[in-house]
Parts: sequence; C-alpha cells; structure tokens
Amino acid sequence: MKSSDDDEQVLREKCFKLLTKREHSRFELIYKLSQRDFERKLIEQVVDRMRQEGWQSDERFAQSFAREKVMQRQGRTKIVAQATQQRGIDKALIEQALDQQEVDWFDLCQQVYQSKFGSTRPTDRKDWAKRARFLMQRGFSQEQIKFAIQANDDD
Repeated sequence: MKSSDDDEQVLREKCFKLLTKREHSRFELIYKLSQRDFERKLIEQVVDRMRQEGWQSDERFAQSFAREKVMQRQGRTKIVAQATQQRGIDKALIEQALDQQEVDWFDLCQQVYQSKFGSTRPTDRKDWAKRARFLMQRGFSQEQIKFAIQANDDD
C-alpha cells in the first residue's frame, strides 16, 4: 500500500480527473480510487475534502443521474434501485431528485410501451403478461403498466 504526502496530491488529481468527466457519487469515487492501491483511509479523507470544497456532491450526482435515466425512459423503481445499489446514493436523495424532475410516469410508461409495441393490442393473456414484464423490467409500477396497456386498448 502506498502512503505519503505525494499520494494525497495524486489522489486529488485523480479525483479531479474523474469529476471533470461527469458527476460521481462518493461511493463511486472511493471504489474507483481504491482500485489504485492507495490506503482506504487516505482515499476517504481526500474524497471527503473534495466534498467539503464543493467539488463532489451526492446531491448533484443524484440530480444528474435522475435526469439521465429519465431521458433514457427508465421507470422510477429501476432508477431508485440503480442509484442506491450500484451508485451508493441514499434512497431519500434519489427520490428527491426524481420528484424535482416532475415526470409524468404514466405518460413515460405509455411512451415506452408505444415505442416497443406500437398500436398493436395484446393477443391474449400470455402476450399481455409479456408486455407487462417488459415494462416492469424498465422500472414502471403495476398501475403505470396497466394504464399504458389499457390506454392502447382504448385507441
């Protein structure tokens, strides 16, 4: 394990480099920097200092992540799961970021449905279930899925 005053500067530079490409969560930065054989304690100190100085922000990351995933037409459930499980973001933080997006999840679900299935109706229960699973895997709720499929049936 490396440990010196120079290591702190090297870590800061690596942190800056990562943060100039895109926002990163604290969890991501620590994970990426720990792949480089530095002491975990030093990594956490550097990342925390970057946070105190305003260079790293889980709030900004959550906003950016939420915006990106909504643009990719993913449902709320999937976005929350990805942010909390893969990016280490607090659930309340990503929920707040999603609330600020002011997304009509029913409309988004219907758009995803339309782009995949067009105006064709489910042929039977098995087909209906297949379509519902498709939307569920993208993170939409049962109510949103039912709305999207039924709205298409009403056309």
